Amino acid sequence: MRPLIDANNLSYSKEILIYYTRTNILLRILLLIGLVVAAIYFLNQDQSLVSLILSGIFLFQIPYLIKEIKRIDEIQFRINSKGIQYRNLILVPWSNIENERVVTEHKNEKDTRYYFVYYIIDSGQVMKFDLADLSTDINELTITLTIQRNRYKKENNIL
Repeated sequence: MRPLIDANNLSYSKEILIYYTRTNILLRILLLIGLVVAAIYFLNQDQSLVSLILSGIFLFQIPYLIKEIKRIDEIQFRINSKGIQYRNLILVPWSNIENERVVTEHKNEKDTRYYFVYYIIDSGQVMKFDLADLSTDINELTITLTIQRNRYKKENNIL
C-alpha cells in the first residue's frame, strides 16, 4: 500500500503559499451590512440615538475592513524544499528549523485552537501562529511540512 504522504509526489506543488483567510473579511462585511440595516431601521422608528450609535460603529469599522482587504494578497508563509519564509523576512532553511508541527491547545471544552509551530535553531526562537487566521488547515499544513522536509532531505542527500 502506498503511503499517504509521498515525498516523491511530483504533482504536489513545489512551493506552498499561505495567505490570511478571507473569512474575516466576509464576516466584517456582513457585520457592516447588518449595522447599516439596523441603523436605518432605528432611524425609521424615531430612535435617533441608537441609529447614531450604530452609524458610529459602522464608521469605526470601515478602516479595519479596508486594512484587511489591502492585506488579502500578502503572503504570510512560503514553504518549499529550501525552508520556511514568514512574510518578507529571510527564508529560514530546513537545516536551521526543527520540530515543525501543528499544535492543538484546548482552552476549555468548546475552545480548541490550532497553531503552526516551529523552532529556529540559530536564534533559539519558537515561532507560533494561529491557524484560524491563515488560509490552510491542519491536514494540508501537516502534509506540506512533511513533503517539503522530505524533499529537502532528498535534494541534500540527508537520510
